[in-house]
Amino acid sequence: MKNSSEHTEPTDNQSNQPQTTSVEKENTYWESLKKKRIQKKITLEDLSLRTKINVRYFEAIERGDFSALPETYIRLFLKTYARELGLDFEEILSHTPESIQKKPKVPVATIQAHENTKPFRIRSRRKRNPLLLLSGVVIIAAAVIVFEYYHNTSNNLVSTALTDTLVQTTLRDDAEVIQVSNDMENLDPDDETILTQPYTIEILPEENLIYLLQVNNERSRENLIQKNINHSITLNSPFKLKIFQPDKCRIVINQQILPVKTHKPVVIQVDESGKLTLFGSAQ
Repeated sequence: MKNSSEHTEPTDNQSNQPQTTSVEKENTYWESLKKKRIQKKITLEDLSLRTKINVRYFEAIERGDFSALPETYIRLFLKTYARELGLDFEEILSHTPESIQKKPKVPVATIQAHENTKPFRIRSRRKRNPLLLLSGVVIIAAAVIVFEYYHNTSNNLVSTALTDTLVQTTLRDDAEVIQVSNDMENLDPDDETILTQPYTIEILPEENLIYLLQVNNERSRENLIQKNINHSITLNSPFKLKIFQPDKCRIVINQQILPVKTHKPVVIQVDESGKLTLFGSAQ
């Protein structure tokens, strides 16, 4: 009788049959990816030109050698490889080590809020342009000068009866006073215009002409005006103005044009109350 405890010896067919390991299977899988790439007639150089990824990294993928790949970019390289060859990325990923299949966890920093914490503000310092500062100083200085000029001018108008516009006038030697002659009359009796100081008189001559000006009770002033040269007088007192050729000029007082059409002399009078009266000879 045979002893039942004896072991049965394996036959020759069983002992000679090759056994494949999991590592060999994985190597076969990565080699199959290389064959698929070759079938598609795509070289590693083509992949590198398209993706800007070095050829040696694609070679490492087709060998299944992930130690040659930068750990941070393994999944990205695999996804790019699958996209360019039209393969399933998830299937390729399933054949990688478990450490690659798991997405790396990115640590998130948490900030604890404090009750007395104030918002942080970044203040940027801009370089100051010296030219801008200089131009600002010049503008301010010019404004001060203009203000002082007009301020002094206005003070002079108030304190002085005659302005500098009368420099060219000449005081007459005689004590003639401008009077309204008997042949003169009020050319506009219905007009009761009241003017306010200062009185600005503008004479716009078409020909050379002479006028007489009397301010308050002073002696008359005489002046010759050249044609086409506008003449301006500013007064702060009652006055009388006699123009000998009124039809050869235009007379404006405080921006009001006087309706003078006669060729005979006229007298323009502004009294203490500022009332304006135009006297002239009847036609």
